[in-house]
Amino acid sequence: MKTLSFIFVFLCIPQFAFAALKIGVWKENITPTLSERSTSCMGGYGLPLTNPRCGITDAHDYLSLRALFMANNDTQFSLIVFDTTGVGDALINDIRQRVSMLTNKVDVDNLIIAATHTHAGLDYQGIWGGIGSEYRSRIVDIAARAIIQAQSTAQGVKIFAAQTHVPVSNRRGWGIVDDSVTTLFFDNRKTDQPIATLVNLSAHPTILDGNNIQYSSDYIDSLRTNIERERGGMVIFVNGILGDAQFSTTERTIEKANEIGKLVANTILESEKAKQRVMGTLNVSTITFTHPVSNTAILQLQQSGALDINLDDKNQISVDLKYVQIGRYTSLLTFPGEALTRLGLPIKYNMRGKYHLFIGLANASYGYFIPSDEFGQIPGRNTEERFSMDKYAGDEIKRVIDSSIK
Repeated sequence: MKTLSFIFVFLCIPQFAFAALKIGVWKENITPTLSERSTSCMGGYGLPLTNPRCGITDAHDYLSLRALFMANNDTQFSLIVFDTTGVGDALINDIRQRVSMLTNKVDVDNLIIAATHTHAGLDYQGIWGGIGSEYRSRIVDIAARAIIQAQSTAQGVKIFAAQTHVPVSNRRGWGIVDDSVTTLFFDNRKTDQPIATLVNLSAHPTILDGNNIQYSSDYIDSLRTNIERERGGMVIFVNGILGDAQFSTTERTIEKANEIGKLVANTILESEKAKQRVMGTLNVSTITFTHPVSNTAILQLQQSGALDINLDDKNQISVDLKYVQIGRYTSLLTFPGEALTRLGLPIKYNMRGKYHLFIGLANASYGYFIPSDEFGQIPGRNTEERFSMDKYAGDEIKRVIDSSIK
């Protein structure tokens, strides 16, 4: 009788673990008000402090902040995603402090703050003129309250995963790129109603070029809108191994951005037909990465107060990456910048399970991470090198990640 009871409990463990996992989501409009627009600048194009697009008054679609709270037993993983090019260190720290002031129910150590990387959003790093103090203060408060609201709405879910591919190309001329799209579908455990869809793909949101003077989340707006319209629930988009990945087009218009977003949305919705159930517990581990900044341009920007990054007395950055596993077959890694394909794909291949989410520009925005054997080797192109903190940062972060997740 004891043996039968043990077998029964053993067989039920995955079900109980699955049932215990909860998520909550929240969304806020973070488009600046008219007064805030006069003191804020759009980011993403041109050398630092050049080609400023400041005082933009028009918006095509509203910029949003989307929050995801996930918990299983005593383990939490939270995600706040801004429609912006990147998020600075001090801003990330201020959001965490604000959350801690307002609640003890959110584990700020496992709170990730990321950017979609739209180049038609505001400059939260200071590289292209930055944002005004009024707007900055408001988004800190909005972000903190959003993750608290997400936590308060958390409910039991069923999780499903799917993978597909979209026509992404490598802008540095390599024949490889991460064209995969990995999606997690979260449905209410009791009613099967969609709660959220987490989409991870690698592609610069740069359909709109530097001549654009309308706030927009680029193709991401159409992607999210079309999935939400068809499936229901809230869509959270996170960019992946995006350093050299883009949708190739000569049409740099809102119409083209909408077209690409709809194409990707339809591809994701089609992939849901072959979705697989994700079972198991939530586990979160921390990987700490410390590395010196040798790029003199970045050091000068930081020292002048124009760039929001934290450096120690040795001019080193230090950031925590999170490696998350849901059961045996789904894993997620946060990455503090823009990984290039030849760096990011090998890391992704080493992650556990079948479904891998690689979240770039998470917990920091430290520019491009380039394999040292590729650094400066692309004739006629050095955009990524100019915005890289060090030639060997890519090699070192890969070594640290690989040794930790193995």
